[in-house]
Amino acid sequence: METRRLFLYLASAFGMTWIVFFAYILSGHIWMADGALSGMDQFVSLGMLLPALAALFTRWVTKEGFAVTGKDSLLLCISFRDGKWKYFVLAIILPWIYFELGYALMLLLSPGAFDPSYPTVLEMTDQERPLIFLQPLMMMLSGTIGSFAAFGEEAGWRGYMMPKMIKLWGVKKAVIIGGALWGIWHWPLTYVGHNFGREYFGYPFTGFGAMCLMCVFMGMILTYVTYRSGSIWPAVFLHAVNNASPSILQYFVNGDNIVGWKADSVVSSLILLLPMMGIGFYCLTNMRFDDKISSI
Repeated sequence: METRRLFLYLASAFGMTWIVFFAYILSGHIWMADGALSGMDQFVSLGMLLPALAALFTRWVTKEGFAVTGKDSLLLCISFRDGKWKYFVLAIILPWIYFELGYALMLLLSPGAFDPSYPTVLEMTDQERPLIFLQPLMMMLSGTIGSFAAFGEEAGWRGYMMPKMIKLWGVKKAVIIGGALWGIWHWPLTYVGHNFGREYFGYPFTGFGAMCLMCVFMGMILTYVTYRSGSIWPAVFLHAVNNASPSILQYFVNGDNIVGWKADSVVSSLILLLPMMGIGFYCLTNMRFDDKISSI
């Protein structure tokens, strides 16, 4: 039954979402074709809500129920007891930490990219420049409050798919397979320029591979905070804040001064997220399959 539920969920999540994604592609749209989100880009982003709908559909069809807490539940509970509060805090601040480290790594590899005047290039006034140093806090707040799309994904991937995979295959195999599938789910949007654009070496296949790699390691962190807290909410908050890209250093990195292979958008994205990948590997080595994790 668990296997049937897992595959029904995956078929539903991919099927419903890819109908939306491929309708977007076949209508000739390119992600942020004019450098800004169009109305159609924003509409297709609603596809991020469909993994949650697929989980509810699977629960309904297979008569699994809709318990909010406990074993095989929706994992919607919020508890700060037994030290669980720290995983909610960690989820909100961790993206800032690894993005700041990522930009520091980019500057270490390309020192010429550091440009103290770059905020001026971004057309910031003298009055706006101090806001750069508040940007991480603002992104944490806005990401946490506006985590609607992230909830749609996490209620499906971490709230439903991962508990099933962990029961069937164990933690390590589950996070690798689950992360790869999560990356593949993004492929239609990767094809039209989401994440990396379309001008990188090996388009679109290197983008497909990079997306899977990034999702595997991000999935390790998201599964870890879900496991430790017994709730999907830390994963929701982390996912949303990650998408907001909190960082101070990013305003002083002039990408025009990054040259050679490091200027490739896929390569630069992987460099930026190397600290995140290291944290993901740490999370993986600290997850064990036991009674506690089997109950998430």
